Amino acid sequence: MREDEIIEKLQRLGLTKYESLAYITLLKLGPSKATDITKESGIPHTRVYDVLSSLHRKGFVDVMQGSPRLYKPVNPEVVLEKIKEDFIEDIENLKEAFLDLYREVHGEDLPEIWTIQGFDNTVERAEYVIRTAKHEVLINTPFEFLKLLKSEIRARKDIIFVIISNFDEVPDWLRGDNIILARSGGAPWLMASWIIGDIDYALFFGALPKDRRKEKFYSFWAKSPKIIQNYMHWFYTIYLDNSEVIKPLNYDKLPKPFSLVNIRTLITVLKFSALPRRAEVIGKLVDTKEPVTLDGEIVEYEYTPLTANITVKAGGNSWKVGGIGSYFEDVEGEKFILLE
Repeated sequence: MREDEIIEKLQRLGLTKYESLAYITLLKLGPSKATDITKESGIPHTRVYDVLSSLHRKGFVDVMQGSPRLYKPVNPEVVLEKIKEDFIEDIENLKEAFLDLYREVHGEDLPEIWTIQGFDNTVERAEYVIRTAKHEVLINTPFEFLKLLKSEIRARKDIIFVIISNFDEVPDWLRGDNIILARSGGAPWLMASWIIGDIDYALFFGALPKDRRKEKFYSFWAKSPKIIQNYMHWFYTIYLDNSEVIKPLNYDKLPKPFSLVNIRTLITVLKFSALPRRAEVIGKLVDTKEPVTLDGEIVEYEYTPLTANITVKAGGNSWKVGGIGSYFEDVEGEKFILLE
């Protein structure tokens, strides 16, 4: 990388041109006097002390007291890692502040639906969904596309995958204990591809492109819990329920506890284990909307295209628990933690 490019990038990190020149010069010279830095960099002598003091405050330079005073560059890996951490923290704080502003006015999270142009951008978004998921990822897509996600899927042993594809055979990289595989069941396959992470992100697209049309490929990206909850319902009732499970979950080998956010994913997992199962359910009472946590045992479940709920025995009572948006059950479950 050329020096002018380095200076440009340092300026984007908040350094002035003179500060960038001084830091680069110190990296070349090592611990140096201000006069040597002026001579090497071309920074005016009248400015160099202010520049070095500013670099010291920003964490790029250490001052070695003595006569003469020496200035030493801080290891670039250390200073850049600190900048990255601060930058990420600032972004997360801003995101939360913006969402709080929206919630104050509208009483709900800001919905986001975007059009993504280009096949490579779609692959990157699919990888992002898998990389950032905390609980579960649902995938319905041709094996041709699924193979592009191989490294991301292999890297995640800490979440549950439910994957539907046009499998001929099961490759080794999809044999993890945390993966449920199903072979697509005919006509519903032709409708769409989905990659859904928790209730946070969902990616949707139609037929895969021919190579010559990849730049004209479009997909759709959603960040809205209400919308994604509907997508998850369709994933199960349209796709998984019309497909053949060819690789079950290995429930006994999964590290406990682990958590899920979708009631149909929970029931799908429970189908591979014997009841009762000790669990914690976090949610709210359907009638009053008051927060509630149930610590007890899941003793049965109900699963149809229209209904999905579990029965939890906790605190001497029996509770019907549904998913987000429940209105027939006692509790609207938002998080399900399987403890054993």
